Parts: sequence; C-alpha cells; structure tokens
Amino acid sequence: MKEKDITTHVVLVTAVIKKGNKYLVAQRSRNDPQTPLFWFFPGGKVEKEMGNGIIEKTLEREIMEEVGVKIKNPKLILNNGFLRVSGHHVIAFTFLCDYVKGAAKPLEDQEKVMWGTLGEIRKLNDKSWYQDIIKTLV
Repeated sequence: MKEKDITTHVVLVTAVIKKGNKYLVAQRSRNDPQTPLFWFFPGGKVEKEMGNGIIEKTLEREIMEEVGVKIKNPKLILNNGFLRVSGHHVIAFTFLCDYVKGAAKPLEDQEKVMWGTLGEIRKLNDKSWYQDIIKTLV
C-alpha cells in the first residue's frame, strides 16, 4: 500500500467496569447516529494525541466524561473492527476494568446507566457484538 492510499481509522476504547458481581452499562443517547438508545459499555474515541499510554489515558478520561466513575487495572479482553454509519472503519478495543470510585450517572452521550449482573445485562442488547463481550466474561 502506498502512503497516499492509507485511510484514517477511528480507534474506539470501551470499558467493561466490574464492581463486585455487577457490571456498568449505559444506554446511548437518542441522538447517537450509530446506536441510539442501545445499552452498551461506556467508552469513546481516541483523539489525535501523541506519546505513550494514549489508549489507557483515553479510556480513563472517556469513562469519567461519560459515566463519572474512576477505573483501574484495564485488561484487554476483545478487539474487533466495524464500519460506522458514516462509512469510517473503526478499530475497537474492549477492556475489563475494576471500579475505583464515583457515583455512576449518565453524562456525555448517555440516557441512563445501571449496574447489573451478567444475567441482567445480557438481556439488554441482543446484537452479536454486545453478546461477544458478554461471552468473554463468563
């Protein structure tokens, strides 16, 4: 591939946040162009940052911005790719994280949040990409 033929990818980081036997999920905004009102794990896009640790820094920042909680010990559990409705190719990294502190609440781009057991959150979204994450937790 020639340099001029390289396309830009969106890099997405998502956190599966564990607190005891429950996991935090968020309902996406009704204005979300990709998945309005879908329940999913919180996260966000990596900005054009330079330096070391941008994935982890983005994960921590996005989780604080979207649901107001602090996390630690991110462990990569899944990575995949998909096309956004805009046509952009997305590379997604999903991390299992420990909850540290903060009251979970819907902030940026979220309608609702909830802590649920695997059985409870499994029922919220039947899409294969969501269920693939659930399978890694069993």
